[in-house]
Amino acid sequence: MMDIFKNHLGHYISLFAVFAAAFFFIVSVPDKQTQVLVASFAAFFYVFWGILHHFIHHDLSAKIVVEYVLIGSLGLALILFLLKGGLIF
Repeated sequence: MMDIFKNHLGHYISLFAVFAAAFFFIVSVPDKQTQVLVASFAAFFYVFWGILHHFIHHDLSAKIVVEYVLIGSLGLALILFLLKGGLIF
């Protein structure tokens, strides 16, 4: 398991960096419209990253694409819900 993680470390670092930057901007920018835009970008990046990652490693299937789209949509819906309710700055 650790060998797989080590082999894909660059991929995971890029994903973490985008999520960290998105979190930073969502917390530091008071404009709700910008927060929604940043959260949407992060969700779309996650879906794109997942599909590209599996494509590069030759294990992309329709099931994987649907999984990434659903998880990205769920994550975006959760962030939008928290922003609308004022639970995130």
